[in-house]
Amino acid sequence: MMIASVIASTVCLACAALAADDPPAPPSAPTTPKLGLVESGPLNLTTERSARIASASRSVLRFEPEAFGGTVTVEKILAKPGPVTAGTVIAQLKAKDFDKALGDLRIQLTEATERLAVSQEETALARASDAIAMEKTERGHALAEQRMRHSRDYYFPKALDLAKVRMKDQADGLKDQGDELAQLERMYSDATLESETKDIVIGRARRGMERSQVYFGYGQKDNDLFVAFDHPNSVRDAEDNLRYSQIGLDQLRVRQRLAVTNSRLGMAAAERNLEDLKLRLTRMEADGKRLTVTAPVDGLMSISLPDEGEPVGGRSLMATIVDPGSLELSGNLDVDSLRIVGPGATLDVWIPSRPESSGQATITELSPLGSADGTGANYPFVASIQNRTGEWPLGAEARVVGRKTIPGCTLVPSKAVKNTNGHWTVEVWSDGKKLSREVRVGASDGKMTQVITGLTAGEQVVLPDA
Repeated sequence: MMIASVIASTVCLACAALAADDPPAPPSAPTTPKLGLVESGPLNLTTERSARIASASRSVLRFEPEAFGGTVTVEKILAKPGPVTAGTVIAQLKAKDFDKALGDLRIQLTEATERLAVSQEETALARASDAIAMEKTERGHALAEQRMRHSRDYYFPKALDLAKVRMKDQADGLKDQGDELAQLERMYSDATLESETKDIVIGRARRGMERSQVYFGYGQKDNDLFVAFDHPNSVRDAEDNLRYSQIGLDQLRVRQRLAVTNSRLGMAAAERNLEDLKLRLTRMEADGKRLTVTAPVDGLMSISLPDEGEPVGGRSLMATIVDPGSLELSGNLDVDSLRIVGPGATLDVWIPSRPESSGQATITELSPLGSADGTGANYPFVASIQNRTGEWPLGAEARVVGRKTIPGCTLVPSKAVKNTNGHWTVEVWSDGKKLSREVRVGASDGKMTQVITGLTAGEQVVLPDA
């Protein structure tokens, strides 16, 4: 063994020496990478999504009282889940103090009707009384105007003239008495009458003269007061009476107008209250009918009522009835699926639990607003079933397939497209070199990707080895 090792080592050293004497080998040519061709043609897109089979005709039965606000409980459940016909009694509910509330409401309606009738009669009487009061006030004002006109034109000037005449009459009478007294004194100064008779005549005349002077003094004072105060006050009283009459007439008109407005508002409120009571009574009677829960349509029913004796809240779901013969699909589309299908698009349908069952459906509703789903979004849709074969169980999962062809696309193998920091690039093979180029991409079927800008048909792109 030792000798063999030495011989082998000697041979290797000899070979190395011979190799060192050989000339160097020429460099090898660069290898061509795996390439793909940029093509022009149609792009066939397909999307497959999950959907649920549901009834297109669904009646949701809820307990929705409109007027009764008391406690309602389940008295007895009379039907079972499954097939049901319209009019079948599902359950009987019990409302606490319902009859009392209904009776009170009917009494309130009767009272409100009578109160409205009384108010209408009182309003009619008030209008008649207002008319009479207005007629009297207008008549009194007309008389006040007439008195003022006559007083200004006749009575007031007459009073002043009569006052002057009275003063002149008193003055003339006093003068006449003075003249008569002077005449008597002259007559009796030379007369031979007895002094007693003379004294009687002269004394009587003098006393009359003294009284007349006193009367004249008071008469003059009365005249001065009449001219200075009584007459102006009479004129002002007449003017004030006319003004007060006008004010009273204006105020009466305003009061009557306000009374009419208040009466109208009161009547409107009473009528509105009466209509509200009528509506409440109608709704309460309807609530009484709702206590007997009946099926509104034929179909398959699921019951959601609580147990007997348990309360039923407002808007509580009591039962759901669906038509098994009228079906639709509901599900969600992602953003990529929106490239392919939209409202009115036809979808192929198959049932995973029933592979032999298939058909077609048309999208009838598609939400324009998506709900967040991870980094993407879901857009709810509803599709009406156009035709079907086999059995389609309600609530089962279905798979829907949508297809679309985009003609005249510039297509590149999807493996050649890279995404670097949000920028799409490809490596173009040109003149034996790799050139990185940024592109703008569109739809993809997984194998080929649509290029909107950056490449032209016939160019070659570098494909990754893996």
